[in-house]
Amino acid sequence: MRVSTAQVFNSGIGAINRGQGELAKTQEQMATGRRIVTPSDDPAGALQALKIRERMDAVDQYARNAGMVQSKLQYEETVLTNMGDALHRVRELTLQGMNATQTNESRAAIAQEIRLLGDSLLDSANTRDANGEYLFAGTRSGSTPFVRNAQGDVEYLGNGDVRNVAISPDRKLAVGHSGQVLSNIPRGNGHFVATPDAGNSGTARVTASEVLDPTQIDDQSYTISFIDAENYEVLDSEGDPVATGAYAPDQAIDIGGRRVLVTGTPQAADSIAVEPAGTQSLFASIDQLVAALETPRSDSSAVAQFRGEADMALLNIDQAMDKLLSVRTDVGGRLNTIDAQGLVNEDQSLQLKTMLSSIEDLDYAEAISRFSLQQVALQAAQQTYVQLGRNSLFDYLR
Repeated sequence: MRVSTAQVFNSGIGAINRGQGELAKTQEQMATGRRIVTPSDDPAGALQALKIRERMDAVDQYARNAGMVQSKLQYEETVLTNMGDALHRVRELTLQGMNATQTNESRAAIAQEIRLLGDSLLDSANTRDANGEYLFAGTRSGSTPFVRNAQGDVEYLGNGDVRNVAISPDRKLAVGHSGQVLSNIPRGNGHFVATPDAGNSGTARVTASEVLDPTQIDDQSYTISFIDAENYEVLDSEGDPVATGAYAPDQAIDIGGRRVLVTGTPQAADSIAVEPAGTQSLFASIDQLVAALETPRSDSSAVAQFRGEADMALLNIDQAMDKLLSVRTDVGGRLNTIDAQGLVNEDQSLQLKTMLSSIEDLDYAEAISRFSLQQVALQAAQQTYVQLGRNSLFDYLR
């Protein structure tokens, strides 16, 4: 077999080109610090690295989601704390207003401060976050959730839905709370309310209402009607008597799992309504308290009526404070969940980075050794090519 001069030269050039290519590839790997620079370097490894990067991107997105939820919840917690402080002040002022030494004028002054606190609570309920979204509007976060209507009552215009954000592949957290936590607060003791009629002429008022047996409480309304100062009867919603008894101040009147304590001296035809508690907004409770404090009281019957209204206001305020505390507890629980999931996400991110490094990163010791060998091989190929180039008859003709 004859080997032509052209073949010899092409073979030498090919060896040099291959050596230069391999050396350039090693130089590129050393410059980038990565073993896989292009998918062709290791197709299987490149595919595996791609999948790991997708998982890393997902973990990073979950971390960003958690950070966003955490920021909103921390802001909500601050707002709820401020609202709780305002309600605590309202309670103090209510007790102050119930003092027997207060006059109509001093109660009106207390009512003015409570009104201002109510406006502050309304402003807090309409708080926006850093993105301009209302905290307590539900999913209608672009519209003001609490507004006063033409009658002066506060209405909730949001909804009861909240957005849920994924902080891991199998865990979602609600972003805040809807305004229903402020607009649907149980009244009284949460089961029933006992309210003296506004037209009563005696001084009887309710001092306490207790639940004896929740299983016996129905959805019916009852009326404690005083026959005279010493006798009463309990009427159902149809006006039919269901019980009678002798009245004595501070003596319990039991009605189907409910207990009502009444004090004072009633007059004939005075009555006390015993109804299901239902719910009302925080702002309605504040408005009712302000109205009770601002109404002038000129006789013992009117004063007794005020004391009853103030007692009910205290119960409603306590319910609102309990509701805010419950929501704050829920916020704290979610923040703890975010902290715990954050640690899990960090561990996953570290593990994925380690896996990606083992696939993509370059072993510098091996690369330097390979680079040296490739340099020697290239130099040898170049020198061989030079020697072959001299193997000609003309080199010997002088």
